[in-house]
Amino acid sequence: MGKQGFEFIEMPIRTRAEKPRDIGINFHGDWGKSLREVEDLCKALGEWLDVVKLAVLTGRLMDRDLTKRKIEVYAEHQIRVFPGGMTLEAALICNKVPEFFDEAEDLGCTVVEVSESEVKMDPRTKIKLVEMAVERGFQVIAEMGPHHPDEPFSVADTIKRARCFLKAGAWKICLEGEVNAMMKPWEDAAGADKMLSLINGIGPEQTITEVGGGWPFIEWMIVNFGSDVNFGNVQANMIMPIEHVRRGLNRNTWFGKFHSL
Repeated sequence: MGKQGFEFIEMPIRTRAEKPRDIGINFHGDWGKSLREVEDLCKALGEWLDVVKLAVLTGRLMDRDLTKRKIEVYAEHQIRVFPGGMTLEAALICNKVPEFFDEAEDLGCTVVEVSESEVKMDPRTKIKLVEMAVERGFQVIAEMGPHHPDEPFSVADTIKRARCFLKAGAWKICLEGEVNAMMKPWEDAAGADKMLSLINGIGPEQTITEVGGGWPFIEWMIVNFGSDVNFGNVQANMIMPIEHVRRGLNRNTWFGKFHSL
């Protein structure tokens, strides 16, 4: 990034990890952006965007050459790209897992998500998919929790399975946003205790939490785990506001204090 405006203002939290970041990550879902939209997003907010997901089957439904060029633009801004986990789930259903890895690599993806959003797997299958992706040189996000959940995370079981995925080589564990929203840690004491135990058990640096629950959840996470928490499914119009909160502007450092010339 070049020179910023108003650089004489010292923010409560002055620095962030340099890109490519391993902590304090924001990942964003691309639901079919045009090339111009990608270029504009990267120019405006690329400094605070780390990973982009080609959401659900977007990579299957868009022009391949356009997708490849978009991934190149993201890469120019040190933004890693991965096909949504449901793409790999669909490849598994179609018995085309090796072809999935070939295509992801050829398109320029450097990350793969292994999820069970809509498809249930034998635990050994999910671990094998993580291992296969790592062997191919991908960073792996192993997602925990389904879409349309019936119950919140089981803390002990989720930690146990997450540790198996990390041992298999996963880069990050992603906690599904719909389950996070169900737990409501920002207002429910039992949900808060479970979420604290869950993330501390996995490791905050190894965990990406999708932002189910919106701003109450985001602020609760930063208050409890600090500015370098990792967020998933961040909408474009949330990237800059989240950066403000990461920099301490939700704290009592400035606001409510008396100042005069």
